[in-house]
Amino acid sequence: MKPIGKIRRSQVLTGNGPGAIIDFRGENGAPVSVVAAGLEAWDQLAIKKGLLNDQRIHHEPLQARLQVNGFRLPPVGDEKVGREKRPRLLPAYRFPDWHVCPKCNLLQRSRFWSSEIGKPELWCPSCSSGRGKRIRKVYAVPVRFIVTCPAGHLQDFPWMSWPKHAESCSRKKPLKLIGEGAGLKGLKVHCTECKSERDLDGALSPGALGKISCDGRSPWLKTQTETCNHQPVAIQRGASNAYFPVIESALDVPPFGGSFRDTLEDFWPDIVALDDRTQLPDFVRKRIHPMWPEPDIRPEDLTARILTLLTILDNETGDLRPNEHLMLCSGGPDGEQFPEFQISPQAIPSDLKGVLDRVVSVERLREVRALKAFTRLSPVEAADNSAFVAPLSEKRLNWLPAIEVRGEGIFINFDETAVVSWENKPEVVDRAAKAHQAAERAWQDHNGSDHPFPMMISARLLLIHTTAHALSERLSLDSGYSTASIRERLYVSSGPGGMCGFLLYTSAPDSDGTLGGLSRKGRTSEIGPILLAALRDLEWCSSDPLCSSGILSLSEGSGSAACHCCTFLPETSCEHFNRHLDRGLLVGIPDNPGLGFFRKLLDGGL
Repeated sequence: MKPIGKIRRSQVLTGNGPGAIIDFRGENGAPVSVVAAGLEAWDQLAIKKGLLNDQRIHHEPLQARLQVNGFRLPPVGDEKVGREKRPRLLPAYRFPDWHVCPKCNLLQRSRFWSSEIGKPELWCPSCSSGRGKRIRKVYAVPVRFIVTCPAGHLQDFPWMSWPKHAESCSRKKPLKLIGEGAGLKGLKVHCTECKSERDLDGALSPGALGKISCDGRSPWLKTQTETCNHQPVAIQRGASNAYFPVIESALDVPPFGGSFRDTLEDFWPDIVALDDRTQLPDFVRKRIHPMWPEPDIRPEDLTARILTLLTILDNETGDLRPNEHLMLCSGGPDGEQFPEFQISPQAIPSDLKGVLDRVVSVERLREVRALKAFTRLSPVEAADNSAFVAPLSEKRLNWLPAIEVRGEGIFINFDETAVVSWENKPEVVDRAAKAHQAAERAWQDHNGSDHPFPMMISARLLLIHTTAHALSERLSLDSGYSTASIRERLYVSSGPGGMCGFLLYTSAPDSDGTLGGLSRKGRTSEIGPILLAALRDLEWCSSDPLCSSGILSLSEGSGSAACHCCTFLPETSCEHFNRHLDRGLLVGIPDNPGLGFFRKLLDGGL
């Protein structure tokens, strides 16, 4: 079958990965709906399978965390077959199977429509006119509704059983989907045999499917159906909750990612395969040192540097961010040794001393983003290993899809002494506790109460996260980048010496990265006025007093002061899908202005 459409490489990770439902337009504008196939199907269309494929990247700490041997880039361009070339393609399967004719309203499965060999478009033979090449086709349209469950399974909406058929009805004749008014109330499923019909009002509500159980189907994979005890729900095919990617990412920071690690590339598989680390000095002396480009280096020094990398890998099965935070807070590495990580520490503006501890212009960075799973109906945190997630492949592979991007940004670290003093205030502790309880209830509604909530919603997290959103909004006005192109990376941990900062950055998939407009805003002369203006923007929201009182977030049970008018960003920019935000902890609330961490700064003194 010939290609049906194109997507950008980065879209595979942000919403069009394996298991995602994607809409295309075929020839003459015919609608085609497919579900992106699993990772095994990638190899079916590739000459070089797995990590033998030419389009692959590596990031050892992230690989250790995800327990894979490497990453594959989504296929782009042509692949050579002898002297010929063939395009690299992403496979997909038709979904949903039911289609409706927009002219005669006929509703039936794909096998009952007409089609041409090798073409995905379906058309209605009854409504089409003409013959041969002059036929005027009326194309069938994929139905709007599908059925899914919290485990990520997909199945067609129960169209045949939706009307209340007469007992004598054989249910073998086709249905019709008739629109007679606005909304779902005016959309009716009509049986052409027994003439019974039923509208779709309430079809998307929980429990509307009645006794229908989840089939346990994963149409993006070729595996057999599995037993599923979740209650299925109907959603719209293009709904925003149909696919939430679970992405793990990491920056290229020392000691990985530099020229030293690049020089070890040919030896690295043998190094990590050593059963006993005591064999490393002999291996370095016999295999690596004779071929090393620096003749003055001693084998002992070379061994010590390699051991440093191996030790970090041993510890990187947990969080990768402490090492990134340490490097961002440092003075910066040698530019020649680490060309993918260049930072320029800035002096703290005088009016922000006692509030901020570090301001760093990140001139260049490299990030690897890997897609490890996805969810439906509700998003999950990337670090949440106990939530229900849907797999990308039939069985666990030694690789995952990923992309690499390069860019620049601004890193800000808060003064820990000031944060600790503020977060221990009783009113702050109480407000953070309520936010944590709300997040825990929402998590248990989706995943059950069998496992503990995997994260702590602390006052520090709310402070860092909301400040990152506020600054991102303001930077979009000053730097020329849109909010959708500025991403956040939070560094938060509790305890003495805990992380307390964030990185705002923009990136592009090409090797040159971006233009530097964002990192320039991190200079001492500019960051102070920008941050102060961002905080001033939070003092009043156009949805106040509803927003500041927490009424707008009562549906989530949190009661936090956050909404689309003041703190929400595009979801591709936010690590937590616009959750765990509260501007009240930054600037205060009408009943308690002193609740805000920045209140003294905004009042003109510290």
